[in-house]
Amino acid sequence: MNGFETPGPVIRLEKVTKIFNDSGQPTTAVREVSLEARRGEMVLLLGPSGSGKTTLLTLIAGLTRPTSGSISLFGKNVEEYSATELQSLRAERIGFVFQTFLLIDSLTATENIEIVLRFNRKRRAGRAGKTRALLGELGIEHLADRFPRAMSQGEKQRVAIARAIANDAELLIADEPTGSLETRQAIDIIALLHGQAERRNTTVIVASHDLRLKEFADRTLRLQDGMIS
Repeated sequence: MNGFETPGPVIRLEKVTKIFNDSGQPTTAVREVSLEARRGEMVLLLGPSGSGKTTLLTLIAGLTRPTSGSISLFGKNVEEYSATELQSLRAERIGFVFQTFLLIDSLTATENIEIVLRFNRKRRAGRAGKTRALLGELGIEHLADRFPRAMSQGEKQRVAIARAIANDAELLIADEPTGSLETRQAIDIIALLHGQAERRNTTVIVASHDLRLKEFADRTLRLQDGMIS
């Protein structure tokens, strides 16, 4: 862990609404959502495309500000963080996993993981050893010198997860992490994410339309038309 200890929920949303105004036409993407997530808990936000899942994740990460309502992140209202502080939080305490992996094709698995440690000043020391340990923890030591083009989809996602937790993230945010995977690979990845919550006492928020993930989540919240039902 990073040495921080957040009392109470890592995330708390209270009646959060997000309205976008495109060409003067207001669209409510998230409507009066309230939720909490604590350490060591994996919460699944389950809903179809267009239900507001991705918008909700960007709100939780402080990438988007709510139109109304309040969001607390690590025990502090997001509105009280400066832009620089939020950037530091995302670099040092939050990890992200995406459906499209977002690996850099010109870098090996080791280099894709190490890049996070290079930009995190608190994690620069011993980054080679840290990276080797992560590759071993996720069972992908054999990929250390391999480029993304020579990996399967499931292997790419494992490398992406290693990169996401390289900064010892207290909060892991995953947007459709199994959307590009076959069933066996999807189950392996979601079980891996749940294991991260348990072993590292990490808060894991997963947004997905994939019903296969329900059995691995500690809690499942259904999202429809921007509302939790």
